[in-house]
Amino acid sequence: MISAAQPTILPPGRRRRHTHALLPSGLGIATSFAFLFVLAPLIVVIGAALNADEMAFPPRTVTLRWFVEALQDHNFKLGASVSFALAVGSATSATLFALPISLALRRANPNVARMLSLAFLGPLLVPTIIFALALYQTIMLLFGATSLISLFIGHVLITMPFPLRTIAAVTEGLDPALEDAASSVGAGPLHTFVHVTLPLIKPGILAGFLFAIITSWNDFSISIFLSPAEFKPLPVQIYEYLLYQYRPVIAAVSVWTMVGSVIVIYLIDKLVGLNVFVGQRSS
Repeated sequence: MISAAQPTILPPGRRRRHTHALLPSGLGIATSFAFLFVLAPLIVVIGAALNADEMAFPPRTVTLRWFVEALQDHNFKLGASVSFALAVGSATSATLFALPISLALRRANPNVARMLSLAFLGPLLVPTIIFALALYQTIMLLFGATSLISLFIGHVLITMPFPLRTIAAVTEGLDPALEDAASSVGAGPLHTFVHVTLPLIKPGILAGFLFAIITSWNDFSISIFLSPAEFKPLPVQIYEYLLYQYRPVIAAVSVWTMVGSVIVIYLIDKLVGLNVFVGQRSS
């Protein structure tokens, strides 16, 4: 006789894997909550920008008119123009300063290089508002008043750590044998740098430049202290608008700013990978 079919008993290891597939782990749950916590303010800002009447979430009546008004407002357009010019100029200068510093640190004694790296990363280690106040006092002592030059200097100082870090991360994995090979066939230092070193570290340069643009574009602490009255970056324009008005147009301006930042971050990820900023090159 054929016996009745017995239930299939899975090995313990397979049962555990099946259970884990059905029930998310504690780490997965924590990651999901963290992701939602980070996204929640952005979702609220986008929803408020879509509301037809007032700054409220969820939106009662959906409209896109605030996005159009944000692009037409004179003060916001002026602030965006100042922020864009300031971001590009300060990021360019910061990258040009950071490039030779990174290359010099690569050849320095490891202990000395570590101490100098911490010194150049100083603006990231000090609370931004304290650094901004100290910089404001220094500018007032040296020049007696704020100006576009002082604002530009401040933005160069706060953006320099980003290209310095990304370029250093790329140069750490640079094979010195490639430069030695170029020198051995008669290439001079300048020719070796332009045709060998620069193409290899270009992703780190571009990533640092784009990170610096984002930092300068979104900076408020330095700008509020050092901006001259006639040229105020966009974050300062947003702050002054909120002092007197509270309409969804300000949320729409914030959404446009987020869109620009997301585009720049996407470019960084495509060019070199976001992990270059923590010292790892993308594979």
